[in-house]
Amino acid sequence: MRVLYIYSGERKNKFKGKIGIDYPDTQFYGLNHLAKFGIDAQFKEPPALLRKILGFRLTHMLSFFYMRGYDVVFGSSLMYMLFWQKIFRTKTKYVLLNVGFNRTLLVNKDKKFKFKIINWLLGELDWVVCLSNYQKKFFEEFVPSLRGEVSFVPLGVDTSYCRPIYEGRKNFILSAGRDNGRDYKTVVDVARLMPEEEFHIVASKRNLKGVTDIPGNVKVFFDLSFEKLLVEYEEARILLLITHKDDYSDGSPDSGQTVLLDAMASGLPVIASRKEHLKDYVKEDKEFLAVDFYDSLGIKKTIERLNDKNMAQNMAQSAREVVENRFSTENMANQLAEVFKKVYER
Repeated sequence: MRVLYIYSGERKNKFKGKIGIDYPDTQFYGLNHLAKFGIDAQFKEPPALLRKILGFRLTHMLSFFYMRGYDVVFGSSLMYMLFWQKIFRTKTKYVLLNVGFNRTLLVNKDKKFKFKIINWLLGELDWVVCLSNYQKKFFEEFVPSLRGEVSFVPLGVDTSYCRPIYEGRKNFILSAGRDNGRDYKTVVDVARLMPEEEFHIVASKRNLKGVTDIPGNVKVFFDLSFEKLLVEYEEARILLLITHKDDYSDGSPDSGQTVLLDAMASGLPVIASRKEHLKDYVKEDKEFLAVDFYDSLGIKKTIERLNDKNMAQNMAQSAREVVENRFSTENMANQLAEVFKKVYER
């Protein structure tokens, strides 16, 4: 069976060297492990110049025409090419990776004509993979025609590349991530309440739009490479993963999954907003500490709990064990292989 991965973002020119050795394979969603499960998988992406000229949507729409010869196409931006599938009816099967598609459904639910078009195109899908049960339930409620063809496959992290470090960490608190679902305003409010602590924010400029009066104990780093971000994971004392509520209208509904798993794999204790999708990945008070949304004072008190070094280390070690046993990229590949085979054999 031949499977083609279509990524929304660039991979080819973003990473240099050998996957899983020179850089982590986390962002490849199990691609390099699928051969172990009897699947010939590869990825293609259009030339950067073409994307620049045509734009994201049109480029992905035209990607349909180089999919011949593949049994299954897998990716998060398949909607733009499903129009052609309506016309040409190829034998290729389409599996949507639902990274942020729930937001598309939510934003367009009251736009009757557009919502009908979206559902019409979704009819060409053969399967949907969600990265949490919360996401799966939401999708099936909005698209009842696909019930029974939606499954939860947990995200994987490169546990070989990310080394767990429990000793010798520096005394700063890290908050990282570029998804629009992050709540850096609350992080800055917490820093203002704790002038004795040093905070590092790793994000994009858009994430801090509207966040003013950043205190001097906060250092901001924009768009770090993964190599530099990995150093932050290895040196920080705590990861502060603060996000907006589940019904927030922007960003991924499962905001923070990748950063959560990277931190857990790196032996970094995690404090995170109480998002529904976390229930599929970590246990509260065992592998992470949960905080309420927009509660800067409550977050401050939770940070102070992790001044107990034994508690922090035990939680970090427990979290590392969880990612090794359940959330490696190889485990993700194994579960995706079962989905691909099921779809192909139907």
